[in-house]
Amino acid sequence: MHTNRRHASDSFEQREGEAVILTLLQVELGCPLVEEVLPLGDGAVVKIDGINREHRILYEVYSRIGKLKGAQPDKLASDMLKLSLAERALGGAWRKLICLADPDAASCLLGKSWLAAAARRMDFEVRVCELPPAVRERILAAQRRQRMVNVNVD
Repeated sequence: MHTNRRHASDSFEQREGEAVILTLLQVELGCPLVEEVLPLGDGAVVKIDGINREHRILYEVYSRIGKLKGAQPDKLASDMLKLSLAERALGGAWRKLICLADPDAASCLLGKSWLAAAARRMDFEVRVCELPPAVRERILAAQRRQRMVNVNVD
């Protein structure tokens, strides 16, 4: 029997936030950005959050609010690796953006950490897009709900 109830760890609100960030980013950049799966050869592919081939822009979005903890910075490192791989597959230099919903979340890419140094040296732009208050509150509520669910995981 199917129900419309989402699991407590569902990330619907984060996906909603990422869609809002995408809209804000498209307005700021003045060009459309679309999700794409790029073939890498030998049957491998990489799925990136967005690309604009005309303007040579690649981007990844992360809607986490608050300081990143545990393995969360690894998500950003993975996104950077993914965009670097996409850039290499496409050839030439591309504008690579990591777009976040919160300055606290972005701090690990803007401070003195090795990840921030990598972002600078690998020519990543780190953007923070301010979400509308209602979307931000839904994401925060989802993060609280998810934290409660994950407390019981062994």
